[in-house]
Amino acid sequence: MSHTRAPMERLIRANADEINRLQQLIRETAALRWRGPEERQRHADACAEFHQRYPQLVFPGGYDHALQQLARHEPNIVDVVLTFLEVRPYFFRSGYMWKTLYKRVQRVPMGAKQQTRMQKIVAAYSAYRAARDA
Repeated sequence: MSHTRAPMERLIRANADEINRLQQLIRETAALRWRGPEERQRHADACAEFHQRYPQLVFPGGYDHALQQLARHEPNIVDVVLTFLEVRPYFFRSGYMWKTLYKRVQRVPMGAKQQTRMQKIVAAYSAYRAARDA
């Protein structure tokens, strides 16, 4: 692993953990919201925080922004997308995002190191699908 990739990997993992923590808080407060106005407010606050923070937590710099950069074939986003694909974080809707990024990044011109990383991702995904379908 490259030294420059490690901080991005840590950020992606930490963001996924935070999304999962926020979602767990929603579940916990939902179970108690019927008890009264304070509990209902705690649940509403948990939902509001999740929805406010989710767009920036799902992908460094924002998922929609990353898709726009991929569409413009901006080379700076490729390494971040490849790191996201390698980490394969697990959180609400991450599977859909992973597949979308997986497909779209392959349309962007890549350098040799990026192509090597992408080949490993493709091989790992193919192995995953073969094992899942077996």
